[in-house]
Amino acid sequence: MSPEQCRQARDVLKWTPSDLAEAADVTPWVVAAFERGREVSPADEAAIRAALEAVGISFSFEIANGRARPAGVTYSPRDRNKGR
Repeated sequence: MSPEQCRQARDVLKWTPSDLAEAADVTPWVVAAFERGREVSPADEAAIRAALEAVGISFSFEIANGRARPAGVTYSPRDRNKGR
């Protein structure tokens, strides 16, 4: 997941950084830092991704020159009791 994909996912969900932080059990600072491209702990990044995936966000990638690069997000709503 790239910082841009994280922002796209929040936009799709209409979540604020604080909403995502609550769902991921991290601080809002961690979400903001990640979305600005700053390094966060692998555990925090995994928690953010897991929180988004738990509500139905999927991350897509494309292959260019033999390398995977972020391509966007899709949303398929899941159980509304999950996530935030």
